[in-house]
Amino acid sequence: MSVQSAKPDDLIEAYVTDVMKRLPMRQRNDVGFELRALLMEELSGRAADGGRLLDGAMTLELLRAFGHPDDVAARYHPVGIPVIPANGTRMFAWLTFVGIALQWAVSLPTAIGSGEPNWVGRWWLTGGLGALWWPGLLVTLTMIAAFIRQRWPAKGEAWSPKLVDRGYVNRPLFLLGLVAALAGIGLWVALAWWATTTTADTPLARVFAFEADFLATRAPVVLLYWAINIVLMGVVISEGRWRRLTRRIDVGLKLACCIMLAWILFSGNVFVAETTNGPAVGILSLLIVVVLADLGWKLWRGRKQIYVPKDVAAQHGGRPC
Repeated sequence: MSVQSAKPDDLIEAYVTDVMKRLPMRQRNDVGFELRALLMEELSGRAADGGRLLDGAMTLELLRAFGHPDDVAARYHPVGIPVIPANGTRMFAWLTFVGIALQWAVSLPTAIGSGEPNWVGRWWLTGGLGALWWPGLLVTLTMIAAFIRQRWPAKGEAWSPKLVDRGYVNRPLFLLGLVAALAGIGLWVALAWWATTTTADTPLARVFAFEADFLATRAPVVLLYWAINIVLMGVVISEGRWRRLTRRIDVGLKLACCIMLAWILFSGNVFVAETTNGPAVGILSLLIVVVLADLGWKLWRGRKQIYVPKDVAAQHGGRPC
């Protein structure tokens, strides 16, 4: 017997049976009874609307439009706790790939440097495939975490908004920073004055002796930068919060700091003794990285959290909505 010539009841019964096979035993009867009634009602409605008798072709068209039994069973399947929550899939993928990459980065150079003719195969069978223990461990841990969440669900708590005043300034902490900055500036100024005025030829004087070119050209710019920063900190402390103007000045000063540090690095030595100048160059280079990172973080925090999508802006001719 062909499908087209089959009775509508038989087609629906076969379809419902296929769906029931994909469900847990305790659900099958209830879902089957409900689904069969729903399909029979839908089929009768189509026949009435079309002014035709029920036949196999119409029934098959309805069943195929309703969906594959796998998809239909998924609608009735009880929702369980996912092993990896939807908001954690990206982090899980990053942890997986980074963990494998780090293990390969450690084992691969060793295999290449071994000088063995078949180092690729040996590495792949040891460190290459061996790195896959990490994804297995992550999956195991997430399964344990999912079991704990299902067995002992967390108590729901009422949501409370986290209102952050990004302009607020912790005055005691800023005041402490200002005192530390003044102490540091005073120490460096005193050190430069002592190193340039002392006549004693001692190891300490030779270690901290500044280059004359640095003192004549770059040191005054450093002092000016420090003075402007101290004034800015004083204004912020007195007002108790950041304003748009003070934030812009702070961003400009950080950019100026990076330019100034780069100028100091590439314009000659800071100290006469190479044993002192070498670490100083490393410290100044690290400071550039730290200042740029701090600047990037502040710009990132100050960005707009919600912006007008491009298609919406285009509909309004680029004007604010």
